[in-house]
Amino acid sequence: MADGIAVSIIICTRNRAAALRETLAALARTARPPDLAAELLVVDNASTDGTRELVRPPALYLHEPQPGVARARNTGLAAARGDVLLFLDDDTRPPAEWLEPMCRPILAGRADAVAGGVALAPHLRRPWMRPLHLTWLAATDYIDPAAPQEMVSANMALGRHVLARVPGFDPALGPGALGQGEDALFSWQLLRAGFRIAGALDTRVEHHFEPARLSRASFRETARRRGRTLAYQRHHWEHLELPDARRRLWRRRARLALLRVRALRECLPREGMPEWEMRAIEDIAFLRHWEVERVHPRRYERYGLAPLSG
Repeated sequence: MADGIAVSIIICTRNRAAALRETLAALARTARPPDLAAELLVVDNASTDGTRELVRPPALYLHEPQPGVARARNTGLAAARGDVLLFLDDDTRPPAEWLEPMCRPILAGRADAVAGGVALAPHLRRPWMRPLHLTWLAATDYIDPAAPQEMVSANMALGRHVLARVPGFDPALGPGALGQGEDALFSWQLLRAGFRIAGALDTRVEHHFEPARLSRASFRETARRRGRTLAYQRHHWEHLELPDARRRLWRRRARLALLRVRALRECLPREGMPEWEMRAIEDIAFLRHWEVERVHPRRYERYGLAPLSG
């Protein structure tokens, strides 16, 4: 291992100094097994608040000026020295026993990556929440613990060796770009390359996002981001053909308008959104953005592990 470093903990952040302060404090309280020498890297994605002043040695401060969390993650990967690369979001709180279960399967050769758990902080849970709401808020309840098909970047680990096949995160995806999906595509690429993802979903970090993310307006924007992301993934990575996209778009819009009239009361609360409306907005955004993406040359071979050059 490089310089005796077993684990590199990477936190990417942008203009969330208050949340980052709490995350760093929680991280300082986690247990550090003596044989797991760790380094901490904080990648500042062009923040304009007091983020820089929060990061003190021995933590390494990195600055990524180009917007986009995928770019920030790649900057962290390039600077990290550990054999295990462990990602934690800037608004999460890891439990005391976190490092060992997230890293040991990789170091022991039982897995190439680990999907950790993410749970909503108790004060952010609501009675109206259904499985789809939790998934869209980055909770990991939907992941199969026995055979994970995805990792959520708020709590995931990977072995450095996987980067020889899957070199990084797609900068077209994720917050700061299309808005979603950079961790999902990376996970799918790992599986396509034959790597093993182990589940450590009982090792949960608490997600302390801003309460504004529970608003109806926020769910509407999330649905649109997810739709745009899906259009990108299906055109560039899956090579899906969709000759009747415009006809489908017209039908989905008409159907959504009708459903909103029939279920008007469900659409009135300022917080939350019914699952049927979330899916409908996502589908419409997918079809609209499909028309944008389909005219561009594909950026991957079908199910490719790295973007095409040029």
